[in-house]
Amino acid sequence: MNGSELKQVGFECDDLYLSTGLDREHHLLYKGTLSCKAILYNPSNSEISENVKLITPVELTPSTIEEYLVGEWQYPMSVTFASHSYTTITFQKDTSGINVHDLETDLYGVHFTVTMHYEINGKSFTGVGEGVITQNTVQATISSTIFIGGTITFAVSIFVNPLPATLQAISFIAGVVGLYQTWG
Repeated sequence: MNGSELKQVGFECDDLYLSTGLDREHHLLYKGTLSCKAILYNPSNSEISENVKLITPVELTPSTIEEYLVGEWQYPMSVTFASHSYTTITFQKDTSGINVHDLETDLYGVHFTVTMHYEINGKSFTGVGEGVITQNTVQATISSTIFIGGTITFAVSIFVNPLPATLQAISFIAGVVGLYQTWG
């Protein structure tokens, strides 16, 4: 028996949830994992063990999201499908550290679509999933000094509330924080 009896019954992507963290230089960054799941059904009377292969490239819309993803897609290389049961295969890829300026101007609230082609022992499947980019609602304080050419230009001490209206109101300050993260 081969993988040709398997049937994809669903494909979905989770919202891309970004949470706050700090890098080694104490810059506020947002990170997350893009996660999509293929749900397959084994209608046969036998258990099936099959190899999984992702066919690249994975298509992301809007394509600007791709610049924030790093590394390879992670997924199980082989899967066992029990008789008359459903099995979920999870495909994941991490984001890079995203600064608050890029989050505000490029990503927050963006609806995305993932189109993924994969094979299970030579049989091709296509999954299309959608999601939205969101972030945690934890408030964070940034308190840093900006140095340019060894001279203290000015100090930034702001309170960031990651709600969309507040993020729009502090776009200039976020740009300064982005400048600090670039030059810091």
